[in-house]
Amino acid sequence: MNIRCYNFNLSISQSVLKIFNRYVQIHPKSPESGGILTGEIYDNIINLLNCSEPSDLDQRSRYNFSRSFIAAQKFINEKFKISRGREIYLGEWHTHPEDHPSPSNTDRKNFLKTIKNNHLNSNVHFMIIIGRLSIYIEIYIDKKFDEKIIVTRSDL
Repeated sequence: MNIRCYNFNLSISQSVLKIFNRYVQIHPKSPESGGILTGEIYDNIINLLNCSEPSDLDQRSRYNFSRSFIAAQKFINEKFKISRGREIYLGEWHTHPEDHPSPSNTDRKNFLKTIKNNHLNSNVHFMIIIGRLSIYIEIYIDKKFDEKIIVTRSDL
């Protein structure tokens, strides 16, 4: 999937989209899920290549997802090493049990805390929320909110 953003083109790999689809909260008892986004940046093109899946160390319930720092860091380190430093942390994703998701205050607070309190290899980061009928994407540049994009499932 390719999305034209204000300053760049965003490409989300089919393998990432398949993982997102696997965790859509369709069933009434499905818990929230989430993980880390990694990818590569070339000039004005950002490729989201991989995302982690929920681990046994994460905390999940119908209306909450809290990822494990240990599992997340292991995933980031592995992708960085395998790619010889080209594939880096680019953000986070999680699901919401609603048709058209939007971030809660807690979502934004936690994401901002993550990107402000860590040494990162990029100035662009994404918070993606997967709903039943659409995907909500917030883009942060230099650790500040820049743009939001909503993609409907029919556009995928």
